Amino acid sequence: MTTMYEPSHLDTGNGNGLAVSVVARPCSLRGCTRTDAQLCAYQDRRGRQCQAAFCPAHSISFSGTTYCRRHAGTVQAIGELAKDPNGFPDLSDRAPSLVNWIARDLDQSIRRLLGRAARSGESVIVDESVRLAHDPARNARWERSWRIVEHTGLVLKVTVHVSEDNDALVHVRVGTEMVADGVPPWIARRREGQEVEAAIDVSQRQLFYKFLEENISSAVLRFRARGDRAPWGR
Repeated sequence: MTTMYEPSHLDTGNGNGLAVSVVARPCSLRGCTRTDAQLCAYQDRRGRQCQAAFCPAHSISFSGTTYCRRHAGTVQAIGELAKDPNGFPDLSDRAPSLVNWIARDLDQSIRRLLGRAARSGESVIVDESVRLAHDPARNARWERSWRIVEHTGLVLKVTVHVSEDNDALVHVRVGTEMVADGVPPWIARRREGQEVEAAIDVSQRQLFYKFLEENISSAVLRFRARGDRAPWGR
């Protein structure tokens, strides 16, 4: 970061004008030469500030607040939790945005699946953002769910979740049954420093989502064939 002198509109040219300090901050994106970057405004629940800085072309703003793309994804994912300073995940936690990404791409197929599986008097409700939950051992995870409900309560829940202690591994549950898990191929490649052609990336993504969708569908069909109810559906 450098500070540049820029004459103000009061500068008469004889050096008696007022000097305006302009912060020249380079964009953190590799290859970008712009120097009008802003620091990401993200601050986690422990009070730690993101130190990344990106120019307007490579950052995202919400209501005048600028974030790096990574933390903009986190803010979008947690929805109403973003109004609570204590609701922000740790700086390095990718789990909320990954859950939101996967859930967004699965959303329509799961809505259709549960819509077909719902019986008379039942309806489907959907989480619009991720939420923080804990397993019986109090390990934290971020999740989004789709539910079949009736007037007496929950019938069946499909949940996508990622734990804070392994924020690359996606888990899918149907009721209490773990039906699929795996590291998305684009994350596995990033970890290994691999790059592939766009067509291969698309193909691998499609296969990963197909794997998740097929296992969810099979589990929902098994549930209906057994005629189960809670607690299996909880």
